[in-house]
Amino acid sequence: MRIDDMLPMGWRRLDEQEFTKIAEYYEKNRVFPSKSSGVNEILSAMDITDKLRKMEREDPTLALILSRLDMKLNLLIKLFHPAEEEQALTLTQVNLSGGGMAFWEKAPAIEIGDILELRLALSEEAMATIDCYARVMNIIPGERDGMTRVALKFDPILGSDRERIIQHIFKRQSEQLRAKRGR
Repeated sequence: MRIDDMLPMGWRRLDEQEFTKIAEYYEKNRVFPSKSSGVNEILSAMDITDKLRKMEREDPTLALILSRLDMKLNLLIKLFHPAEEEQALTLTQVNLSGGGMAFWEKAPAIEIGDILELRLALSEEAMATIDCYARVMNIIPGERDGMTRVALKFDPILGSDRERIIQHIFKRQSEQLRAKRGR
């Protein structure tokens, strides 16, 4: 099951030594080594994006006000916790599945077999990101409008993050079906 989407994401290439340390830590602890003060984990637990979308149907004005307050609070948190945003997130065209993803970018400096550290938000309004690692499986230069297609396999990814991705795919497919029927 896959979905085409536009999502905020960032990435950086890891050298083999850095990834080996991360992979060993993950094998022992089944979590990734902490790079932050835990703010992202707290934000993830407090994510209200789905609740705001449901509220939009019942009380659109209140949902808009709360959404704007949520965005302002997110900006303040990012201001006071800059370490949480090591990788700038850019709205990127992706093809997403529970096992991996593809994205399009102009001339990325990577090769097949490289390991990337990914930071992915499942919406533009999302407070929390999915932080995981992926191996570059395929690169197709100039595939779409001069952009290079980079295909990745998540390796490793936390089970809870994989589940969030799968839920996002189901939700987006449901939205697309409703939009088709509404035409």
